[in-house]
Amino acid sequence: MRLKAILICMIFSLTVLPITPADAQVGAPSVNLECESLDPSGAVEIEVYPGADLTGIAYCTVSNPNSYQEKIDIQVSSDGLVTAHPGTITLGPNAEEDFTVTVRADQRMTMSSRNMMVRATVTEAMNAPPPNIAEAEVSMIVSILQFSGLQVVASEASLTLESEFEQDVEFQVFNQGNWHDRFSIGLTKDSLQELEYAGFSISIPLVKIEIESMSPPANARIVLKTPKVSEDWPINSDGQHEKTFTLEFIATSEFSCRSEGYCNSETAYTTITVYAEVSSPEESDSKSGVISNSMDNQLLVYGGGGAGVILLLILFVVMRKKK
Repeated sequence: MRLKAILICMIFSLTVLPITPADAQVGAPSVNLECESLDPSGAVEIEVYPGADLTGIAYCTVSNPNSYQEKIDIQVSSDGLVTAHPGTITLGPNAEEDFTVTVRADQRMTMSSRNMMVRATVTEAMNAPPPNIAEAEVSMIVSILQFSGLQVVASEASLTLESEFEQDVEFQVFNQGNWHDRFSIGLTKDSLQELEYAGFSISIPLVKIEIESMSPPANARIVLKTPKVSEDWPINSDGQHEKTFTLEFIATSEFSCRSEGYCNSETAYTTITVYAEVSSPEESDSKSGVISNSMDNQLLVYGGGGAGVILLLILFVVMRKKK
């Protein structure tokens, strides 16, 4: 009888318990995350040339797919780069929110690619810790972009050379970009035309050089032979013919021409003074005397020959008369 009463009480208790409808059931906490870059490559691109803003941006959207409020933490790892982003976002039922992750690099940082991970984690659901681990993450690439930079220095600012003398003129080329680059080297068009018109012979043994970023400079060499002196050149205080020319050297980054929309070039100058001794008056008189004597000798020869012909004609006429 007692057992029967206990069973009746248990059955009654079950009948009065509330039954949750199927459409009112609550799902486990969860979160969705999407991130993208607006740069053409799909990576977060950062310019690091001097004067650049040194930042790149990822655009993200975090959403709550559940019918209750969630508190979500945002965390970013960026392979040593500094980032700025919201730390916590609270979303209502089925809500979403956009946010940005700003990545900052250092000026002149070496061209490279870095990995970045953006993670969203549910830390509260309905103001209570979630019963499960609910998180979403997106992997992205951060690209530190290459830029060109160079400096050109003349080994000697000026040279004084004799006429018809061969000389090497050297310049140093520095790669001040953030990656190795190839450089075209030579003389500017105007400088080359001026020197060749004046009679210089010019050759460039190596017209392209590759240089590592921020490494010691590469030496570029211009081989020239000075022209023969012209008598109309000015005479200096030492009584020598003298004239000064300017050799303008130019180096151009091939990366800049290919990828930066313009050709990044630098120039340097070497002043070349060419001199030669002036011919002395004695030398000039001597040359004139030689020419005069030669002409006199020729006249004597021609004159003597003419007199001999006349004598022969006279002799021929006399002998015919005797006959």
